[in-house]
Amino acid sequence: MTPKPGPKLDATPQLGLPFVQQGPAHDLTYYIGICTVFAGYHKRWPTAQATREEFRAARIPGYDGRRLAREVRFPGPALAQDPSYQALQERCRAEGIDDGVGLAMLDPRHRSVLQDKDIAELFESLALAGDAEAGCVRYATGTALHAPDELTLHCGEAIRMRAVEAARLDALDPRVLRQMFSIRVHANDALKQFIDRVGLAYRSSDGLLADHYCLEASDDGRLSIRYQMVEGSRYAGRFDVARQTARLAAMLAARPDLARADGRKDAARERNAAVAAPRVGCDEELLRQLRTLTLDGSSLMLPIQALSRLSDIMLSVQEAGGVYRPRQQRFDFPDNTAAADVLGHLLARYEGA
Repeated sequence: MTPKPGPKLDATPQLGLPFVQQGPAHDLTYYIGICTVFAGYHKRWPTAQATREEFRAARIPGYDGRRLAREVRFPGPALAQDPSYQALQERCRAEGIDDGVGLAMLDPRHRSVLQDKDIAELFESLALAGDAEAGCVRYATGTALHAPDELTLHCGEAIRMRAVEAARLDALDPRVLRQMFSIRVHANDALKQFIDRVGLAYRSSDGLLADHYCLEASDDGRLSIRYQMVEGSRYAGRFDVARQTARLAAMLAARPDLARADGRKDAARERNAAVAAPRVGCDEELLRQLRTLTLDGSSLMLPIQALSRLSDIMLSVQEAGGVYRPRQQRFDFPDNTAAADVLGHLLARYEGA
């Protein structure tokens, strides 16, 4: 007896992939849909190491991590022409990612950036850190402690120099240098929500925000959030370089205590005279503060406390060949011997004064 034929089996998946286009056009939405389905099943975003069995378990036939990563990195015509994918490529170039668009870049946490209006609001709070009383300082430069929602903003060298030039200030004056590396902004709600949303190492509520993060405004208009104590940063969006430079120049020009460019020679002459002929009754103070400098390989490290004679110390060490690194609060020399020799020479110089 001939067996009765069973029902014809359909080779297509019974459950359609949500968000995934079923046609031939594989644009960015298609690949984000695949990753979303995978993440919904496995509770993690796919990587290039994901196996074919894992994709099959999530009811995504014909894919494994290597194939998915390859198609995203080397796009087909539909994907290459997708404006959203082109924006991701631009993000990779902006962040210096040489490998191109990877699967991690499709994760909504990585694709998220601050809106232009949020960055503009953030920069509206731009301020210069004023001098602080003893015991209320954060660094040896004497700048005030950060408020709970304050962050330091490091501007690119070109932005700083253009702002100083526009304000007609002496770019070599230590007071100007201190202000240029002590720029503050007040973290708005959009920035704090962004920090929490993209999954950075510390939440915005974990203690003093400035202990964990600082902001970087590059010369080409990229805003990044950088960790204070560990390596790494996160691209946050773009800003108007010309507007930022003009705002900073106006703030510097409003400070009456900063040396003007037309008085640069006189200011330099006064500083040199102060070092050559130390102030009466202050030799012991200068020597005591010089002794707080510590050797760290080829560098001289400044102490954490404020130094009243910082400008004299900076001038003396820089004249001896030290390169000041404001962010690290140190002076760098070519080698260990040079750093030790300079410290010994300065101590001997003022001990005999």
